[in-house]
Amino acid sequence: MQMVKRIVGGFFLSLLLLWLFAPKVELYYFLEKFLKEKHIVISNETVTDTWYGLKIKNGELSVDGAKIASINEVTFNFFFFYNTLKVDAVKMDKSLSNMAPKEINQLSAIYSILKPLQITLSGEGSFGTMEGQVALLDRKVEILLPVTKEIKSIKKFLKKDKEKGWFYETNY
Repeated sequence: MQMVKRIVGGFFLSLLLLWLFAPKVELYYFLEKFLKEKHIVISNETVTDTWYGLKIKNGELSVDGAKIASINEVTFNFFFFYNTLKVDAVKMDKSLSNMAPKEINQLSAIYSILKPLQITLSGEGSFGTMEGQVALLDRKVEILLPVTKEIKSIKKFLKKDKEKGWFYETNY
């Protein structure tokens, strides 16, 4: 019985140390390389490894060579059963003023093992507040805008429902 306790304890200790000392920055650069193949580039960022995640500051997002947005901070937190992605202070390029909101103050995505087929989204910005979900099995994204402010630029992408209010829905 004592041997089984040591083996199980050693396994969980190894898993914990692997999680804490994993090369998270290298994984980020691997993701960046994958995005570059899709013509999406994040540049001028500062990447910092934390004990349980990754912090990216002052990045600029470009698609096909055109600057789309500047991002103040992105925080990834990797836990075994609960993972979060938080994006703070995104300012869209002025050339996209008729297609996108001017700024996003806060955006978060949460994946939990309690709901393994769903990613929960929430955010707030110049458009108001939003909440939504990504259904992984159905390959469907649904974003609700319960409190709206300036939606004139994104109104053409939204639908209106009496019960839900303004919402965006798509399949991928």
